[in-house]
Amino acid sequence: MDIDKNVGKNMKRVRKERNLTQEELANRVGSIKQTISKIERGVFSPSFSLLVKICNELYTTPNELLLDDSQRLQWVAESPNQLEYSIKGLEQEMMIVEDLWAKAEKYKEDGEEQREAKVLHEIIDRFAWENEHFRDIAEYLYKKRLNDYLANTSKELRNNKVMNLRTMEKKAFRQEGNQE
Repeated sequence: MDIDKNVGKNMKRVRKERNLTQEELANRVGSIKQTISKIERGVFSPSFSLLVKICNELYTTPNELLLDDSQRLQWVAESPNQLEYSIKGLEQEMMIVEDLWAKAEKYKEDGEEQREAKVLHEIIDRFAWENEHFRDIAEYLYKKRLNDYLANTSKELRNNKVMNLRTMEKKAFRQEGNQE
């Protein structure tokens, strides 16, 4: 297998692991979908600068993209930092997500709800890539909504009862004043 085919096959694998479409990746690296498609099919060689941009956006290394399967597995086995669940991997994941959270917080503080929502969706998309994940999120949101609704109903009911008690106290006080 030649280098172009390795890059294409590995890039497609990593892109899908990151739950990105070809168009999303193209937009992030300042390219077009057709270029990403050609690279993934192994019919186009990316420039070094484009390869670096792709690696940055996919949070991977050139080795991850350049090596064939057996070379990549050997490289991963020999380098603990390249393990899927390495400390370095955890650090990298945290930095990515914390950067996204920081953007979301800034947009929230600036009142830019659409931009905040877009970043929050990006965070969710990093972790929810199967229907089961979306089902869990939907179930959580539904139960949260029910809990919030119940809490608000209880609060409103309690406030109404307090107001009724105060009204009854005022009436009783007025009646006592009229009886004297």
